[in-house]
Amino acid sequence: MASISGIPQAFGRLSEREKRLVLITGVAAVVFVCAIGITATNSAIDVRTKRVTMRRDEIAQLNVLRDRYHDAEEAEKKSAAQIKSNNQSLFTLVQKASTEVGLPVPDLQERRTPVKDAADVQEVSVDVNLKEISVDKLTTLLEKIEGKHSDGVVKVTKLKVKTRFDNPEMLEANLTVSTWRSSSTPATAEGIKP
Repeated sequence: MASISGIPQAFGRLSEREKRLVLITGVAAVVFVCAIGITATNSAIDVRTKRVTMRRDEIAQLNVLRDRYHDAEEAEKKSAAQIKSNNQSLFTLVQKASTEVGLPVPDLQERRTPVKDAADVQEVSVDVNLKEISVDKLTTLLEKIEGKHSDGVVKVTKLKVKTRFDNPEMLEANLTVSTWRSSSTPATAEGIKP
């Protein structure tokens, strides 16, 4: 305490020039300390602002992911409802489509296999072998099989096409038509949903 109380007396003994130099040095020291404080504060504010911006971007990404997740959940529910309500007969669908195109379809054999990751879902498949078919008729047949009556649950899952050697304009086509349905859902005789 004694040294602090002696500062005004020591300052009073200085010459005018020394007093000015001490005051200028003191002011410069205060300005320097204030500048360091302001710089440190601005730096801390910049860091916090960057963190806030980064967090806002992350929240926006999370919102986008949440929306995608909800859309995927809705699509899954819609697909599950389509599969549960699917009672389409592949025999009838394939025969009707081939008759409309003007193709005879010989014997059809249906296969039922359980779906790996879904205990209550079966894949029902029919193999169709066509010996002579044009490209146009094959395209029309595929459109009719996977068309508006299939509701997205009837698909051609395998298609193998070869040109015929005796007639290059004609094709041999082997295709597998599949649908998915709940194990407890029987197929209707007409293949059309009620």
